[in-house]
Amino acid sequence: MVRRKKRQETGTPEDSGRWLLTYSDMITLLLALFMILYSMSTIDAKKFAQIAESASYNLGTGQGTGTGTGTGAGGAAGTGKGTAGGKLGTQVDALDEVYGILSAYVEQNHLEDQIGLVNTNTYVKIHLKDKLMFVADSSRMLPESEPVVKEVEGAIAKVYDRVDHVTFSGHTADVGPHTPAADQVSWRLSTERAVTVLNKMIGYGLPQDKVSIEGYAHFSPVANNNNEEGRAKNRRVEITIYKNPPVLSSLPAKEPSSGSQASSSGSQASAGGSSAPAQESSPAVSSR
Repeated sequence: MVRRKKRQETGTPEDSGRWLLTYSDMITLLLALFMILYSMSTIDAKKFAQIAESASYNLGTGQGTGTGTGTGAGGAAGTGKGTAGGKLGTQVDALDEVYGILSAYVEQNHLEDQIGLVNTNTYVKIHLKDKLMFVADSSRMLPESEPVVKEVEGAIAKVYDRVDHVTFSGHTADVGPHTPAADQVSWRLSTERAVTVLNKMIGYGLPQDKVSIEGYAHFSPVANNNNEEGRAKNRRVEITIYKNPPVLSSLPAKEPSSGSQASSSGSQASAGGSSAPAQESSPAVSSR
C-alpha cells in the first residue's frame, strides 16, 4: 500500500494577511503626506508676510516675496514682481524704486543697525530705530538723524504721485508699570514721535494729502522687552508706503466718507492740512 505524503503547508493563515498591514501603513503615510502638502499650499498669506517682515527687520533689510499676475492697458502679464501691464506695473515699480534708493543709501553709509527696510508686493516699510532718532523719553529728534530723514523724504517724494498713501507710526518699549497714567505717556510719546518725523519731512517739501499718523504705544513690539537690546528695537518710527489698489472701471466712484477714521490697531490722526508741532513728553521712570 502506497502512502501518500501529505503536502507540507507553505504558510499559516496568520501569515497570509500580513501584507495588508504593510499596505495599510503605506496608505496612511501617503494620506499624511497629502495632508501636509495641502496645509502648506493654503498658508495664510498675511501671516507669511508678517513672518518675512519680522525676519527682514532683524536682519536690517529685506525683500518679501509674492506671486500673482496682472494685466492692464499694455496687455502684458507677469508673475510675482515681474512686469505687469499698464498702470499696475508702474505702481509696483514705484515701490521697487524707493526701496532701491534707500537700500543703496543704507549700504553706502553703513546704517544697517539704524535703518531697517522691508519690501513686499503691496508696500515698503522703513524702520527708523531709536538709537538714531530721539532723545530718551522724548520726541525731540537728535541732530544726527536729520540727514537720514531728509534722504528718506527725498526717496518718498520721487514716487509720491504713484503711491496710494504713506503712514507714519510711532512705537515705544514696554518698561512698565502698567497703569493708566503710564500707558497714557506711551500713547502720547509714540504719536508725538511719528508727528515729529512727519513735520520734519513736511518742512523738506513732502506733500500732506496722502499721509496719516498712527501711535501704537508699546502694544506692537517686534522684539522681546525683557532686555535692553529688544527694547531698543521696539522704540522706533515706521514709515509705510502703500501702492495704489487696482482700478476697476466697472465700479461706481466711491463717495468720500464723512468724519474721522480711527485706526483699528492704534490711535490714528490725519496729518492733512496744518500739523501742530509735537510737544516733548514728560520723562518716564525708564526709557520708553
